[in-house]
Amino acid sequence: MAHRQSYEGVALALPVTVPYQRYSTHSAHWFLGRALQELVQQSGLDKAQIDGLTVSSFSLAPDTAIGITQHMGLVPRWLDHIPNGGASGVMALRRAARAVQSGDADIVACVAADTNHVDSFRQMLGGFSYFSRDASYPYGAGGPNSMFAFITAHYMQRYGAQREDFGRIAVSQRANALKNDNALFKKALTL
Repeated sequence: MAHRQSYEGVALALPVTVPYQRYSTHSAHWFLGRALQELVQQSGLDKAQIDGLTVSSFSLAPDTAIGITQHMGLVPRWLDHIPNGGASGVMALRRAARAVQSGDADIVACVAADTNHVDSFRQMLGGFSYFSRDASYPYGAGGPNSMFAFITAHYMQRYGAQREDFGRIAVSQRANALKNDNALFKKALTL
């Protein structure tokens, strides 16, 4: 079994956030552009110095990361598109770090954005994948929560975890999020 290399020599710098909008007429392209603009302005880099790009978005379709390079005037040596939802940020950082370590890129911008028009979330779920459309939707699956409930129940049964254990995770996550001015929820949680 191969051992994972360290991330020595790779730096993560300058996370930026474009303020959240529940509904917007702007496209995902617009939000990605705003994030990239903030990154360039706050870092002092010239946009041409960005030679790697990873993009995550569900609502970017039919475009992909290559389309974003054209929209934004980027010419990357390394490019990745990660439409995997909530885990995309961590995946993007790991892949970008490996790209830097291997010499495929020197500076990688990891950007993610989605936009939500009225009813677009329901429409997106309806066409999310063949599996969800053909195997889940006919039975009334209402998104990822039911799947996470199965995983959580299995974990609780196997390892003896209690509901309060998961509650403490939620309380801690909210406490950490409240340190960010862009946090969506502004009140602490308690058990």
